[in-house]
Amino acid sequence: MSPARHFWVLAHRWAGLTIAFFLIICGVTGALLPFHHQLDRLIAPQFFTASTGPTLSPLDLRARAEAISGASVNHLPMAYTPGDAVIFSVEAPPGAPPLGYDELALDPVTGDETGRRTWGDLSDGRVNIMAFVYRLHYSLALDSWGSWILGIAALIWTLDCFVGFYLTLPARRRFGWLARWRRAWGVRTSSPAKTEYDLHRASGLWLWPILFLFAWSSVGFNLGQVYSPVMDALLGKANSGFIEQPELPQPRTEPRLDWPAALAQSRALTADAAATKGFVVTQETFMRYDPASGTYTYAFRSDRDVYEKFAGARLAFDGNSGQLRYLSLPTGEHPRATVDTWLFGLHMAAIGGMPVRIAVSVIGLLVTALSVTGVLIWMRRRRARILMAPRHSSASPEAPTPPKARVPA
Repeated sequence: MSPARHFWVLAHRWAGLTIAFFLIICGVTGALLPFHHQLDRLIAPQFFTASTGPTLSPLDLRARAEAISGASVNHLPMAYTPGDAVIFSVEAPPGAPPLGYDELALDPVTGDETGRRTWGDLSDGRVNIMAFVYRLHYSLALDSWGSWILGIAALIWTLDCFVGFYLTLPARRRFGWLARWRRAWGVRTSSPAKTEYDLHRASGLWLWPILFLFAWSSVGFNLGQVYSPVMDALLGKANSGFIEQPELPQPRTEPRLDWPAALAQSRALTADAAATKGFVVTQETFMRYDPASGTYTYAFRSDRDVYEKFAGARLAFDGNSGQLRYLSLPTGEHPRATVDTWLFGLHMAAIGGMPVRIAVSVIGLLVTALSVTGVLIWMRRRRARILMAPRHSSASPEAPTPPKARVPA
């Protein structure tokens, strides 16, 4: 083996061992998340299910949430699924003691409370099982520190995709090179060790584009400091998704535009943008007010969307003046925004319906299997090297040698 190839073998080995634990966690949890809504309703139906029939208006339901909780409700869901409870994010008013929860679920038909929880906190019981799975998936349930760790792991995984692909190539370019590389795509069954090794190598080749897509999109979710400059350099800079607004010197808890006026302003700004840019709004999904920046954000679906369960478009405006801050459309304006939309949508199984959700779930299990087989291969080879070590040492110059037999004269 050449020194260069030996270096990349070591790099692949230690990169894989470094990130295997994180990929196993993300693979297992990622296999569940495409069906988190169904699992939520199955695990905790009392929290997530509601009556069917005519619903209260979003503003009336928000007022009901404030009356029940006595909290500040800066989030307004507007897209209801029949039979599902509507979940409001709530927080204690400035200067008030903590609420002890941050989400309140209401029946949109009756306005009655169906439950409350602190999102992702397992001490609340089974109502948070899938929320905790989600926390594990994107941050190891360690919040910002976990997001950083997984972002670095995703970057290592992205780079290792190329190293692993290189190592499947035959070492020497000579006659029959393609035929020898073809062997890397197959699986031998002559022994368990060969089968395990070939499954690890061949599945990495079969799924290489998909594995790279998930690795790089994971960098996008958790390590934007790397993802954004690279994508900007490749595709140019564009308004893509949420754009953080600068914070005010003091939070603006009571903007001049109250919620009814803000909703009317959202619709007016969106109608103007639709007429100018040529898109059609198909569904309002939510509004959010951020006191720190003093801005309202309005999310909606349009004929530019490719997501099935999320809204891809965002519009933000000043809570006092109503002046537009930004408009972000998921596709049709800029290649960067379009690529981001498809990349993140595939990662979240938000595109393509049930076939894609099943495929993403299976991919999560395959990522887990790749990580586990990689560790098992390393353990087996390490054990073999340890067993071989005494033989090599017994043949070394330092080892005692038996005296030579005397030859008779």
